[in-house]
Amino acid sequence: MYYHDPYATYYREQPKTGSIRKLANDLLNGMKGEATAIHFYTQLMQLAKTNEEKLYISHALKDEQAHLQQFVHLYISLFGAQPVYQAESKTFSSFAKGLKIAREDEFEAYEQYRNTYLSTHDQHIRDVFFRAMTDEIEHALRFSILALEQARS
Repeated sequence: MYYHDPYATYYREQPKTGSIRKLANDLLNGMKGEATAIHFYTQLMQLAKTNEEKLYISHALKDEQAHLQQFVHLYISLFGAQPVYQAESKTFSSFAKGLKIAREDEFEAYEQYRNTYLSTHDQHIRDVFFRAMTDEIEHALRFSILALEQARS
């Protein structure tokens, strides 16, 4: 029986140990960011008043949970160990300020994931970061819409 290691090409393409460490750090930072977003959006959801607000936040929350799961799975597949990360706590004084923080965090995550996506040629790794990257920009747009609607009311 023949076994094909899908990550063998990754290690051949990434001869520098620094590149492997960078990917590990990018994944750990992504997991930390996703876990932080999950906690943060759970809090933000409690302040949502309209169905649209709840729907947008719930959508982002589900996506962040999926990203976290994908990052953890990829990390374990690549490095053979459970990742260690810790979510940060975000504080905000109003729903409007929470939306602003959420929007900025989503733009920042988009840029981080884009940079990781562009730094590798491994298609599986690129696919994971592409999904996260495109979802993050969608979330930023949704939070921007909610922030504009908040400002008008």
